[in-house]
Amino acid sequence: MYIRTFVKVVFLTGLFFGFAVCKPVVTPSAKAGVLDLSDWDFQDNRDLKGDWEFYWLKFLEVQEESPTYRYYASSSKSWTSLEESGVPLPSFGYGTYRLTVILPDMKEDLVLSLPGIYTSYKLFLNGELVHQSGVLGASPESSSPSLKSALISIKDINKILKIQIQIANFYDRNAGIYDTIRIGRPDSIYSHLTNERVLNWVISAILLFLSLYHILIYFARKTELASLYLAIVFLGVIYTRIALGEQKILFNLLPDAWCLFLMRLGHISFPLMDAGCAGVIYYLFGTKKDKWILWVVFTYAFIAIFCALLLPIQLFLNVNTYISFYSLGLNFIAVSFLFRAVVQGKTNSIPFLCSLTFSTITITLEVLGNFNVINPIPYIGLYTLFFFFTPQTYILTRSFIQVFKREEEISRTLFRSNEDLEHKVKERTSELEKANRWKANFISLLSHDLRSPLVGVSQILDLMKYNIDSMEKDEKHRIVDLCKDGIQNSLRMIKQLLDVSRFDSDGIRLHPMVYSVKEQLEDIVKNLHPITSLKDITIELNLTKDDLIIGDHILLEEVFKNIITNSIKFSFKGSKIEIFNKSYDGWLSIEVVDHGMGMDAEQLYQITAEGQPKSRAGTEGELGTGLGLKLSQTILEAHFGKLKIKSEQGNGSRFEILLSNSLKSILLVDDSDQFRGELAEELRRKKWIVIEAKNGEDALDHLTRITPNLIVTDKHMPVLDGISFVHEWEAVKENRDIPIILISSDAPLSGGKKFLQEEGLDGIVLHYLSKLFRKEELVESILSVLK
Repeated sequence: MYIRTFVKVVFLTGLFFGFAVCKPVVTPSAKAGVLDLSDWDFQDNRDLKGDWEFYWLKFLEVQEESPTYRYYASSSKSWTSLEESGVPLPSFGYGTYRLTVILPDMKEDLVLSLPGIYTSYKLFLNGELVHQSGVLGASPESSSPSLKSALISIKDINKILKIQIQIANFYDRNAGIYDTIRIGRPDSIYSHLTNERVLNWVISAILLFLSLYHILIYFARKTELASLYLAIVFLGVIYTRIALGEQKILFNLLPDAWCLFLMRLGHISFPLMDAGCAGVIYYLFGTKKDKWILWVVFTYAFIAIFCALLLPIQLFLNVNTYISFYSLGLNFIAVSFLFRAVVQGKTNSIPFLCSLTFSTITITLEVLGNFNVINPIPYIGLYTLFFFFTPQTYILTRSFIQVFKREEEISRTLFRSNEDLEHKVKERTSELEKANRWKANFISLLSHDLRSPLVGVSQILDLMKYNIDSMEKDEKHRIVDLCKDGIQNSLRMIKQLLDVSRFDSDGIRLHPMVYSVKEQLEDIVKNLHPITSLKDITIELNLTKDDLIIGDHILLEEVFKNIITNSIKFSFKGSKIEIFNKSYDGWLSIEVVDHGMGMDAEQLYQITAEGQPKSRAGTEGELGTGLGLKLSQTILEAHFGKLKIKSEQGNGSRFEILLSNSLKSILLVDDSDQFRGELAEELRRKKWIVIEAKNGEDALDHLTRITPNLIVTDKHMPVLDGISFVHEWEAVKENRDIPIILISSDAPLSGGKKFLQEEGLDGIVLHYLSKLFRKEELVESILSVLK
């Protein structure tokens, strides 16, 4: 991709400098008011360029001798390039141009091609008035503008052609003969004009097509605001081409009464193009923090348009000098803005920077030419069009095509998902049935084991009731101890039965929090002291450091307690149990090692198999349900942890509990179990702890116990939807500022700022992302917020 971009940039650069260095064929130019075309062969047209005689503030009569005090003015520059007493001549004023053309001996008729001359004039050829444009006057009140071009036929020519043009200008910054006057044979002149007009119309038609194309892109996807702004730029360029170009097409089509209005519209088109360019750049490369720059440009455009429409023309032209240089400054700011985007590595920023840099150079040269700082460069506007609009249209079109390709890919993915849906539903149904069977078996087994000791206690108490008087004191104490043990065993199983309420068809509902594993293990060992003292068993805590984890404190306590109690049950009197901790590869390992009975392969299989485990007696005949390790495995799976067991008959057992030691957490809120599970799995691959919630109410409950690094919430959910959840969280969060991302299947594939503004979430929610992206792409977009 970068190689292709580099090749394109090199190609455009070469083309630009190719245009720049190519020089036109050298043709004769006027000197001191005389143009010698005596060697002209009539094969092509001639430009009447060079130094014309110019007389400031004089309407010379055709027979009047030329005054001795004169200027020599270039025919392709405004008379403001001339100076009087070191001060440039003003734009507003009048004067007379004279040029003597020496022609070869010939009998052919010729044609004089006149562009729009700023802004009213009379043309005299060899002493005769042959054409007038506008109303010529020595003051604004006595003149009116016209910018129509004209073709003047020249017949019966002598060898000498004397051209005199009386010009008045009170309506434009350009003054006098700003564009080139040509002379040539009728067929050559008409052919040249036709080619120029065709080129002009073709360029305008292409720009109109591109503008309509980008408008359609915007209406097809309302989030593509960059396309809408680029369409505005195209429309502005179209107007400058057909109104202010050399052919002055609109001025020729409409009466002179429209002239001043069309000139004002021309001044409006430039700030509109600036605003459009700013919109394109902002919506492609800008961030929320850059929006103030966009409003600065819009404010400038509004002020410039207001001045162009309502201010008196003379006052406006004085103000327009500052507006032009301010507009040029905005171009340089835009270049620096795009340079920042290149440094940040934003897509398509390099070709945008190159195109805007070249455009800024050409616009700078054009502005400097308008203000007579340098000589005007012909056709520089065409260079600007080529170097700015071609990359922009290509890039925006490619982006739009990519969006459609992505939507097509999403459609195929959805189609495949629909095909797999029935199969997945069957698998899910099977899993639910399995979970329900496990839950039912678990409750049935606990109920049976709970009832058995209570029946025994009841029978012992009945025995005592009828024999208490004849029993020895020691016998009574032994029976009471048996009853107490039975009741304690029943209480323990009642607690396990209550823990089953934390299981549902989807697994275990976790209540995660950040806590210390070391403190938890110390509390468990302390609480188990009465049991260990009966068997004279020592528990050694060999914990190297205080590890923090994210997990359900109560359920993980049950895991540690079950495993340690299991080791106590199957350890011999006077032995010891060791507990170690260590960290590696993103895991926290807690190992419980005993030196008791151990287990053979069959017993290990009973623990890991899906069937109902078998209960077996401990070293002192302790009874159990056989479900402790099963329960522990289920809880660890809910934490995406692991339980590894190594055991050998007669040599004890080693239980290794593996839990993630990452404290990077994301609260993922979505009512779709499948989508939430797939996205959570992808996030966990990136070493993130994912806390899942089905709706906003569950999410708020989680937030009372833990502060995640990021909240990702769906928009549409039952009980409490995403938008309501965000607003409620804002009301109670206090000083906990957590980045929030809103996702939805109806979110646009790009953009989304407008929706967040409408919902009052702008500044609260960082992004509004579509759930239709592939999970990998969605995860990358989510995690980019935290970089």
